[in-house]
Amino acid sequence: AAAVATSVADESSTRPPSPTPSPTSVPSGPCALVEPGATCRICLEEGSEGDDLVSPCVCRGSAKYVHLSCIEAAFMARGHLLDPTCPTCRHHYEGAAAVRIGKLALQEMEKNHGEDHALVAVALHNLGIAYGLMGDAEKERDLLERALVIQEREHGPEHSDVATTLSNLGNAYDRLGDIDRQRELLERALQINEREYGAEHHAVATTLVNLGSVHGRLGDHTRQRDILERALRIMESEFGPSSHKVTASLVNLSLAYGALGDVHRQRDLLERALRINEQEYGPDHRAVANTLLNLGNVYGCLGDVERKRDLLLRALKIKQREYGHEHFEVAKALVSLGNAYGDLGLLEEQRDYLERALRIQRRHYGADHRELLSSLTGLSTLYDRLKDIERKKELLQQSLHIMQQSFGPQHYNVGIILAALAEAHGELGDFARKRDLLEQSLVIIETKFGPEHYNVAVYLAEMAQTCDRLGDTQRRDE
Repeated sequence: AAAVATSVADESSTRPPSPTPSPTSVPSGPCALVEPGATCRICLEEGSEGDDLVSPCVCRGSAKYVHLSCIEAAFMARGHLLDPTCPTCRHHYEGAAAVRIGKLALQEMEKNHGEDHALVAVALHNLGIAYGLMGDAEKERDLLERALVIQEREHGPEHSDVATTLSNLGNAYDRLGDIDRQRELLERALQINEREYGAEHHAVATTLVNLGSVHGRLGDHTRQRDILERALRIMESEFGPSSHKVTASLVNLSLAYGALGDVHRQRDLLERALRINEQEYGPDHRAVANTLLNLGNVYGCLGDVERKRDLLLRALKIKQREYGHEHFEVAKALVSLGNAYGDLGLLEEQRDYLERALRIQRRHYGADHRELLSSLTGLSTLYDRLKDIERKKELLQQSLHIMQQSFGPQHYNVGIILAALAEAHGELGDFARKRDLLEQSLVIIETKFGPEHYNVAVYLAEMAQTCDRLGDTQRRDE
């Protein structure tokens, strides 16, 4: 679900686009599979080698497809170089189209105004967002950092334009795995927006959506829920409860309720987001696919595995058509669908989907990015069921490294992985290593829940049994 960014319409304003939403937002990309007989809505010709048709926005029917060359020509002729929106549907262009026109706009701004003009910062901002939604977070970060330098010099460090760039830059750092930097930037942006617009403005709400998601990934789901409830109230008040602009709040809030154990509330929020997205974008848009993924996983939690599988198959079909079979967005669907097959007892299918997803993720993100955790977690559980404990241990070690690097050594989920890794070492007969890992895990769990919590008692009992196996009666009796 997404609150689609907005951008300036001409060169007379230097306001950059509104902040893009957090990681549950609509990803973008060209349409990988074009319907037979499709023609360009501008020149009415079919696609050709080197000039493929793409679906760059939410226009449907005969207006769905266009040549990149035609969209470039139309964009330049329109003359509003800082407005990367479709003049028909008024949604932002996405994917390759957004990058191509973003580059053209930047070249023109630099040629006409020099490299350090405020209008250049707007063009940098638009292009950075386009790259980010294409999955290139490094280019996104670099372009937004450059835009930020210009804006702070031109407007001062407390300007609302600076806050917008800070929010988007935070999202870039999130995609690069630096969640602490993201939180720092978002908190600064929130202070500026609240002072500039007041506490009930949609710019504040969009920043809150991103910040709430950060707290969720840091394990504070109560704080996540409260921030996102506030964001949703603001968005509903400003745009109405059925606007597509509320769906980012709905999806992120659903994740908070899911983490807090209220799966029925999570389902209801996602069903509402799905209805809005289908109405806004049509039933086969990539925004719908993302909501289907979340909703399918919720039905799995509710025990309806067949419903989960059906929703995920629909999501996978959309993503493969939109992005091609080897795209990182497809990997997200493969992970969820693989785990659905595991729930149905189809372990070979689960392994095939998860291994394929892991290969795609490694190729796109590298070996140490937190996006790999979804595949690694599913595979470690699978190999446990297959009794391949050595492989399970290897996968958990990779997960532990990534988790510690991404969230710090004291994060709650680090404690969970340490406990699972301890179990694997115990199954392989290395009880000394199991004891050491359990001790590390216990420190984290006690910090999270307090020394009298039930979870702590479970870990203490497992520690006692392990010490007994080692003949360490002194440590056991502690």
